[in-house]
Amino acid sequence: MKKIIAIATIAAFVLSASTASAFWSSSDITAKNYNSAYVKNSVTTVADTGGNTAWGGDVSNKVKGDDNINNDANGGGGNATVTTGAASAGSMVENYVNKNTTKVNADCGCKGDVEVKNFNRAKVKNYVTTAAETGSNGAYGGNVSNKVKGDDNENNDADGSGGAASVRTGAADAGTSVVNVVNKNLTRVKKSAN
Repeated sequence: MKKIIAIATIAAFVLSASTASAFWSSSDITAKNYNSAYVKNSVTTVADTGGNTAWGGDVSNKVKGDDNINNDANGGGGNATVTTGAASAGSMVENYVNKNTTKVNADCGCKGDVEVKNFNRAKVKNYVTTAAETGSNGAYGGNVSNKVKGDDNENNDADGSGGAASVRTGAADAGTSVVNVVNKNLTRVKKSAN
């Protein structure tokens, strides 16, 4: 019995992560952040324990000629069994794109204005395929056959049964997680008088 686990993890940190700190005196202050990003993820994760075949054994008796008596094939064909373990597949994609942290400290008692501008542009494309498979299995039981050819043939038999065939599969589990955090801006302006 085998168990197959496939896991794909992608984390894209396209952090045009800029931190701007500004100190001002008597004039106005302007802080500008410009970010542009393009992120594309193509992820395929597959776990497969399928595609198995089980064939049961055969019982056969062939008699050819004349005056054949009691030529028998007895018993049964061998059994065939396929047992697979579980198939588990998981994909996790995380994108953190364009984060700006701007801090402005004005502790001189000035009366100027503070202006913070963030210009963010981002395109994120995720193509994620996750599959777990234990299927596409085949089970074929055996046959019993008796062929007699000729004259005065008696009691030429094929007794018993063809072998049984079975397929037992484990569970198939698939999971996908996609997280996109795009264009995050943190701005802090602190003004205090002397």
